[in-house]
Amino acid sequence: MHSKDNILSKCKIKKISEISKDELHNFYKKVYPTRFKNLTDNWKWWYRVDEKFAEPIILMLDEKVIGQAAFLKNDIIVNEKKFPAIWFQDYAVLPEFMGMGLGKLLTKEWMKICPNQMAMCSPYSLRVLKKFGWNFNFETKRLVRPINYLKFVPILNKLNLNLFNNMLRFIIKRKFNDQIKLKPFRLIDNFKVISDSFSKKKFPENVEGHPIIDRNESWLHWRLKECPYRQNLYFFEYKNSFSIVHIYFIKKIKRLNVLFTYHTDSSEEFKLYKLIINWALNNEIDYVWAIHKDQSFQNIFPQIHNRPLRFASWSNEKTISSVLQNGFYDLQGIDSDIESGFFVE
Repeated sequence: MHSKDNILSKCKIKKISEISKDELHNFYKKVYPTRFKNLTDNWKWWYRVDEKFAEPIILMLDEKVIGQAAFLKNDIIVNEKKFPAIWFQDYAVLPEFMGMGLGKLLTKEWMKICPNQMAMCSPYSLRVLKKFGWNFNFETKRLVRPINYLKFVPILNKLNLNLFNNMLRFIIKRKFNDQIKLKPFRLIDNFKVISDSFSKKKFPENVEGHPIIDRNESWLHWRLKECPYRQNLYFFEYKNSFSIVHIYFIKKIKRLNVLFTYHTDSSEEFKLYKLIINWALNNEIDYVWAIHKDQSFQNIFPQIHNRPLRFASWSNEKTISSVLQNGFYDLQGIDSDIESGFFVE
């Protein structure tokens, strides 16, 4: 058995491109058991790897991958100026090597990559980042609207409470019933529509004191058109508002994840969400998920199911750090690795 000091001295840091596919596969299978195939085949997309920029880092011990600190580059706008930034994501150490200081080792290497850094944290990673002076807040919420409650409480399903479940669905349908009926359009068949509308989108309102994520055309092309699961991406359109969603099955539950909503008139956004719920109710969706900061959305997504996101940030420039710590006003499910967590539930 290796001692803690012996392991730290023997570990090596490598670029992800220097690691064989088999080695990555074996590591991902242990730390991300339900999305390891997708990640092994598509890590260049997940991490938006660019030859002109630094790569995610891999921790090796005796030619074996035992840890990873990946990231995603995404410029930010602070006080109307653009700055380079990265999202920390897919930060993991094999369970048998936890508690040996390897997380700190990876974090130190991580923080050399870019002067401005953000992360959506697990409780474990937040504890580590706090030790390095990161700021954090819990203002942005993960919003959830369960529709088929029996799918989430197996014991009730066994009791054959279909009548009870149907009554709940009937009540929800009455609440969201609307004469306007939307239908989703396949994104891969209509990407030009999204691209054209995206160029006319407005910056989020009331963002004074908050950073803005620079979602430009290059970002749009990478995040949607090159997405490895783009066949499951759709969009809803209502007047001048668009919502891009991911519809898929996981563990026999049919999910609709709202990835990104944008508009030219903010007054239409709330209506669009209600119409999406209405469509979900009539198309066997079990679960609707979104990210939003507006508390008024609890009328659509019951507050009892909502959970705060752990947003953390760090910058070596005081002005940027003070703005970043306020969090993004318009953070959405398409940003960072927020949605990828649902591949591992």
